[in-house]
Amino acid sequence: MKKSGYAFTIITFCFISAAVTLAILGSAARAAKLRVASQYNEPDYIRYISEGYGFDTVSTKKNYLITVTDGELPVRVHLLTVDEDKNTVDILDIPPDTYIIADGYFGLLRDAFATPVYTQIVSRVLCLDISGSASFSAETLGDMAHLLEVKLKLPKSIYRSGELDITREIGEKIALDGFSYSGGDAEAVKLYRKLLAGIFSEMSSRGSLESFSLLMNLIVNRFDTDMTVEDIIAAVNSVKDVKLRKVSIWIAVGSRAKFGEKNIWALDAEGMAELLNSVFRVKGIEVPKESLSIPAMPVGEFIYEDLPVKATDIPD
Repeated sequence: MKKSGYAFTIITFCFISAAVTLAILGSAARAAKLRVASQYNEPDYIRYISEGYGFDTVSTKKNYLITVTDGELPVRVHLLTVDEDKNTVDILDIPPDTYIIADGYFGLLRDAFATPVYTQIVSRVLCLDISGSASFSAETLGDMAHLLEVKLKLPKSIYRSGELDITREIGEKIALDGFSYSGGDAEAVKLYRKLLAGIFSEMSSRGSLESFSLLMNLIVNRFDTDMTVEDIIAAVNSVKDVKLRKVSIWIAVGSRAKFGEKNIWALDAEGMAELLNSVFRVKGIEVPKESLSIPAMPVGEFIYEDLPVKATDIPD
């Protein structure tokens, strides 16, 4: 390597380290305020953790929990799985109104976010180890799409028809419609998938360093995360060589259901076990549906089964 190239690499590394350090310090304060403000009855699973109880998780892939909020509670929940050997990224899109049961907690995934063991709850439901988590607002996701110059063809209900550069307001509006899954609004579900695919498309074409540079201010000031500086740098490096054709977006297998007067998303244990085993776990590892923390509920038709999963196949 030429000396100039080596020096650039060192400077870039130091720059990223400094920026992410600020992100950690800022996010810790914001996260603490959120947790202190939350009011809830402490269930048994918190006591289990304090006594050293560990969730049974299975995977050597890197899994990250990404949560988009309305400023307080989730509107989008994603498990992002990176396979560094195959250079693939698989995203599991989990509706925020999914009904779950996990070692003492029962209720909607959305409400679990207010507990201090939100990440562990998701880990236990899926029986997957989660390497780190981050959360940010729908407004921030809109800003990300705008800075990356994502273009989408939007329906008239959102804006006039035709290709359009995504503004923060439009990106935010799309992200906030996170209850479209249980509401059966297939067009809204498709539109959000287009937004995600568009973001990954721009990041793939720009490369990790340029994308990180564009988004650095948002990461520093608006991300809450439990990851260390080293964890974040490792996560950035793990996706730097991933091409768009190797990015897939899946929806948690389930169906619309009613819980009292509320629309909820009921997970299909058999369908989820098949999806997790074939896509999100390492080869040769299978976890039976009985081991997943998925409540036994009547499950209907998975109405989003035919949607394309490859990011390159999701129309813009």
